[in-house]
Amino acid sequence: MTSDLTPLDWLSLAVFLLIFFGYGSIARLLTGGNNLNSVLHQVRRSWMQRMMERPDRIVDSALTGHTVASISFFSSATILVIAGLLGLLGKTTDAYRVISSWFFVAASSTDVFQLKLVGLIAVFVYGFFRFTWALRQYNYCCALIGAAPLAKDEHPHRLEMADQVAIVYSSALASFGAGIRCYYFALAWLAWFSSAIAFLAAIILFLLVLLRRQTISHSVRAIRRYVELNPPSNC
Repeated sequence: MTSDLTPLDWLSLAVFLLIFFGYGSIARLLTGGNNLNSVLHQVRRSWMQRMMERPDRIVDSALTGHTVASISFFSSATILVIAGLLGLLGKTTDAYRVISSWFFVAASSTDVFQLKLVGLIAVFVYGFFRFTWALRQYNYCCALIGAAPLAKDEHPHRLEMADQVAIVYSSALASFGAGIRCYYFALAWLAWFSSAIAFLAAIILFLLVLLRRQTISHSVRAIRRYVELNPPSNC
């Protein structure tokens, strides 16, 4: 099966795996650690510090619940995508006959087509695990918010506790973001059904799109300025 892959196929697959699993390191390297995730962690620190000062946590619970609903939606959607692809895997011959008739799809064997389909399923399975891990960490955050000392309590470690909650929040959202990126990279993987060149071009395109949103987008500049105007307190 793998002998049917060309050297360009192997190169494209290697680049995909490098970027797919190393995206976080690539983003930190290119931005010097000053990307959107690191800036938003400072925002979450400020948020948790304000949460510790509030007499009630209704706003914080509502914001947390909204994100939990979003993660649950993507988890459910990913399961449906995986189920659909598994069904397609059972009809590989019919699917290959249809897709290979498209003019922009390069000729290949049924075994290679099946291998590509299995790889696409693996991408979504990885995304499902990231979504469910994010959901579990959000449940941890709910417990931490519920156990936080009240505003009237004179707790000596209030700021440090706020930082710990922010760390769990950032970890949860990093996992959520990794799950979202699986959809981007799955689109790049789809280009492989056309040709290895299209696959490689799609990988680079989606990498540039994601890096731009992490580094130089209007939202990032606004968030950085926000943190400058409203920095979190230090323990």
